[in-house]
Amino acid sequence: MRVSEQTQDQILAVLRRMAEATARKDIDGLVALADPDFRGLGAGADEKVIGREAYRRHLERDFAQAETIALDFSDIRIGAEGTVAWVMADVVYHVVAGGVPQTLNGRLTAVLRGTGHTWVFAQMHYSLPAEGQEEGRSYPGM
Repeated sequence: MRVSEQTQDQILAVLRRMAEATARKDIDGLVALADPDFRGLGAGADEKVIGREAYRRHLERDFAQAETIALDFSDIRIGAEGTVAWVMADVVYHVVAGGVPQTLNGRLTAVLRGTGHTWVFAQMHYSLPAEGQEEGRSYPGM
């Protein structure tokens, strides 16, 4: 679906605000980017949130376990129709946790809802590619 330049710019601005708020560990700023009925999945088996308050608790946990976090988005793909937009992107997490720098190469998919004056995340899914899955293989460990 072809996306207008205005919608593309607005969605990119939301992703920028998300990255900036993450770097500042600004929980309120991140929660403000989420729909009241937000749903999210993370890479960990226990990382499933339903609603803004669950998202807040998840962010509190993430931020408590890391000294610094920075996100870099690339290969961002945006689609939209009316007041619904969808995004997929590669995301590199630069994290210092327990004094140890880590780089995690992940993926993000998200659905955003237009409110009339802004876009908010309705659903989000972070993932990390399966370790041990060779290129060209459908399943890890084959």
